[in-house]
Amino acid sequence: MCIISFYKQNDEIILTHNRDESIHRIASPSVEQKFWEGNEYYAPLDEEKKGTWIFYSENYIACILNGGKEKPVETKTNYKKSRGILLLDILKYNSVIEFCKAEDLTNIAPFTILVHEIKNKKTYLLFWDEKQLNCNDLSDVNFVFRCSSTLYSFNDMVKFEKKFPKFNNISPENIMKIHYSLMMKDGDIIKGKATTSITQIFATSTKISMKYCPFF
Repeated sequence: MCIISFYKQNDEIILTHNRDESIHRIASPSVEQKFWEGNEYYAPLDEEKKGTWIFYSENYIACILNGGKEKPVETKTNYKKSRGILLLDILKYNSVIEFCKAEDLTNIAPFTILVHEIKNKKTYLLFWDEKQLNCNDLSDVNFVFRCSSTLYSFNDMVKFEKKFPKFNNISPENIMKIHYSLMMKDGDIIKGKATTSITQIFATSTKISMKYCPFF
């Protein structure tokens, strides 16, 4: 998985996520209220591993993509924990920097995480390649776009990014339409894999909501 776009303008955040996954992998039919290590969060859940690919809580808005900055040369069949569980482990920490310093990533598959700290308005993009965790502070960046390095090439990412407006006609509805136009159909890249859902988090200084659209 997947494709994400992230907009930050004034006090508004729009994070939208296409989940590209096996069409046979079952996910929850709706957003659920759950607790992880005593911390409340809201997310659609992966029924197989019990993790998630996107969530929000009192402190964080976060999502994950398979693969790091570059496409992995090879991957293993067994890892210590799923990346969907790892994403929830952010909830255990008071800050992203604390997560980066303290979390043991040994035997974790490559990933990209975008995470926004709600209270101090800091945004980070994390890349893990099974050897090194790269933590990029993007707090001064108002637009972020990434594709899963396991499914899409760098040229694909550049082409897709051009579809997104740079702060003209920005609304959750308009961004959602663009994400619908980027949906992967079964067999486009791999037989049995498609965009199984699109999820969007919209946050202002006073409220936060999640729109979840499952297709399988």
